[in-house]
Formats: sequence, structure tokens, C-alpha cells
Amino acid sequence: MMRAAGFRRGLPRLCRSRERGSLSVELVIVTPGLVLLLLLVGAAGRVVGAQGHLDGAARDAARAASIAPSPQQASQAALRAAQADLGQSSWCTTNSVQALVAGFPAAGQPVPPGQDVTATVTCAVNMSPFTVLGFHPAMVFTGQAVAPLDVFTCRAPAC
Repeated sequence: MMRAAGFRRGLPRLCRSRERGSLSVELVIVTPGLVLLLLLVGAAGRVVGAQGHLDGAARDAARAASIAPSPQQASQAALRAAQADLGQSSWCTTNSVQALVAGFPAAGQPVPPGQDVTATVTCAVNMSPFTVLGFHPAMVFTGQAVAPLDVFTCRAPAC
């Protein structure tokens, strides 16, 4: 009986001595994986956020172009609307916002019923914090939206 009691008392001390420093080793092994996981979550958040902002800007650009009286004014209105949406609150880099308008009838041409205008908005997004994951420092994102041309807007030269 005495031996068993002594064996039990010695076992915890023996286990404690073998596990000394194991927490530090586990922390060193796990930390890089956790850091990479957090970077991946951050990169995914930036991609989703940037694409959402761009889709909203494309929607507003298409609406602005649909009420313009001429193709030139439609392009200018689409760019202004996209820049207003993607101002300081988006991930787009400075002066990288572009807006293209397609489907607008030529100046002086009547607008057929059901005519749509398409706005495509692009910008470069700063991804430099995530280059360790393989992202390029600046990635170009594109958003596209379609809006019907406003039939009540006068597009004739006499307006």
C-alpha cells in the first residue's frame, strides 16, 4: 500500500516536469496560422466590401445616365454619380474610378420603348496589406448595372 501511495504522489510531479514549456511551443506553432486566418478574413471583407460599393455606384451611375439628355451628358453624369458614391468611404484608390455608358441612343434619335442603358464602373482597390496571401497590391474591381432610359426626358434638339 505504501508503494502505491508513493507512486501516485510522484506521477503528477513527473508529468508536470515533462510538460514544462509545452504551452510556449504550442503558441509558437499556432500563432502563424491564426495570423494568416485573420489576414484571410480581412482580405475577404475588403473584397466583399469593395464589390458591394462598386455595385451600388454602378446602379447610381446607370440611373444618372438614364435621365441625361445626351450621350456626352450621360457619360459625365455617370462618372459624377460613381465618384460621389465611391468618394472617401470606399476602398478605391484616388483617381481610379471610371464609368462607361453603353446603350444610349445617338443625339437627336428617338428613344424606343424599353431601351436600356448600361453603366460599368471600375476602380483599383488597395490590397497591399494582403500581399503575403498572394494578392496584388492594387486589384481592379468592376460593377455593372442596367437602367431603363427615362421616356419623359426630352432628348430632341428643340428642348
